[in-house]
Amino acid sequence: MAVENSRGKKNMADIGNNVEIGSYSYDDAVEMTGHGWYNRWLLAASSVISIAVVLDMFGFTVVMAAARCDLQLGLRETGILASAPFVGVIFSYPWGYYADTRGRRRALLLSTSGGCLMGTLAGFSPTWEVMFVMKILSCSFSAASFTLTMTYVGEAVTSEHRARYLFILTGMNLLSEFIYFGLAYLILPLDFSLPMSWLSISFRPWRLFTIVMGLPLGLGALMLLYLQESPKFLADKGMTHEALDVLKIIFEANGGNSANYPVTSLKNINAPVNSKFWRSIVNQTMPLFKPPLLWTTFKLYFLMIICTTTNNVFLMWYPLIVNIFFNSLANGSSDGASFCQLISENIPTSGDVDTITCDDTISTNTLYAGMVYGIFFCVLTLLISLVAVHRRLVLIATFITSSVSGCLLTVVSEPISVMILFTLQQGTIVGIGSVASFFTDLYPTSYRGLVTSLSMMFARFMSMGGVNLVGATIFNYCAATFYVWSAFVMSGVAVTMLLPRDNTSKL
Repeated sequence: MAVENSRGKKNMADIGNNVEIGSYSYDDAVEMTGHGWYNRWLLAASSVISIAVVLDMFGFTVVMAAARCDLQLGLRETGILASAPFVGVIFSYPWGYYADTRGRRRALLLSTSGGCLMGTLAGFSPTWEVMFVMKILSCSFSAASFTLTMTYVGEAVTSEHRARYLFILTGMNLLSEFIYFGLAYLILPLDFSLPMSWLSISFRPWRLFTIVMGLPLGLGALMLLYLQESPKFLADKGMTHEALDVLKIIFEANGGNSANYPVTSLKNINAPVNSKFWRSIVNQTMPLFKPPLLWTTFKLYFLMIICTTTNNVFLMWYPLIVNIFFNSLANGSSDGASFCQLISENIPTSGDVDTITCDDTISTNTLYAGMVYGIFFCVLTLLISLVAVHRRLVLIATFITSSVSGCLLTVVSEPISVMILFTLQQGTIVGIGSVASFFTDLYPTSYRGLVTSLSMMFARFMSMGGVNLVGATIFNYCAATFYVWSAFVMSGVAVTMLLPRDNTSKL
């Protein structure tokens, strides 16, 4: 298989222009590796991990609905459990630090393996308290994996394909919703109950579903075994020979002959700095929050928070709201009612599970809606990847669409239009790929893993607060909730305008 490299002729011609024959900058060395099997396998493995992270974190919303009877979940317990995945993301900080000091691939192997173990064990939780702890533990591993894959991919893919790959990763992340609703459609209707007296539980379909949600992280870990450490990480740590060996492996995997790889040395590589552990943490963290990186950090973190929280917060309520929609449509109570009227009149507020008949079944229409939701955003993101180089334009269009949809939700009463607007209001998630590509472009290699992981940690932490904030206000102040949130999203347009123009960024 021939190496695909649109810049190959240019790079080969540059050899005669080098003071030292065979000496190239890292970016040019990556371009020399071409584009082929290795890059596609890297994208496939990263996509599996990206999907697995969402299954572990947000497939849990379906688990909570299906486990309501067995775990005796009232609204209070449900609210606490809904916060568990976001609590787990506080551990994104050490994973980002570990990735910047010990390696991207090693951090991914550990985080995916640990997440798989804890996620599958959660399926055997005898009480909701145990489930809460297990979900925190599983997400403390898995939550870091998504941002780490973006850094890992961004450092080993040619500039021509980098932005598109990051958009595809985001698209696969969104496809996860179709997958976990689809798996719920296949697994939850099963009728079996296997007593496990030693755990004081009955193994029912929702427990099998929980285990299945954790297994893809293990698959991602296995796929990583066929990949190499980030050559950029190795080069910046002073291991230039190892970095060159990896680049040759990539070149050969893409269809070339390693003996013909023209790069023999890397130039303009920062010298590694040795320091003690705590001093190393300070050295890695403080530059992100001081000039000249401070303003860049603020802008990108703010945009990441908008993109992540707007989707995550309302996604946690999505199954409940969609169930309300279909139930109201079936009994005719939705005629002429606005979205906010449906919310205030039909969402149960009692947390006393002993006073009601427990029903843990999920409407098939809700599962269908979830699958359509996932497909829609996946296809939309893949289409946007075709114009990935126009990152600022993508962000601006995404924020405007979400903001306008949130405002219209309060005045539109036609049921199908309401569901479409509610879905579009969560569409900020497609902007994550754009923001992530700016992290890759605007930060030195030694900070990329940490700064990206920290951005997601802050965003998930805000999501944890947002889930509880929306739950506390949407019942009595529905319209105000959506108006304020829409203004918050619209502010992202102004911040996006402050980012470097796309034609001056390294793509």
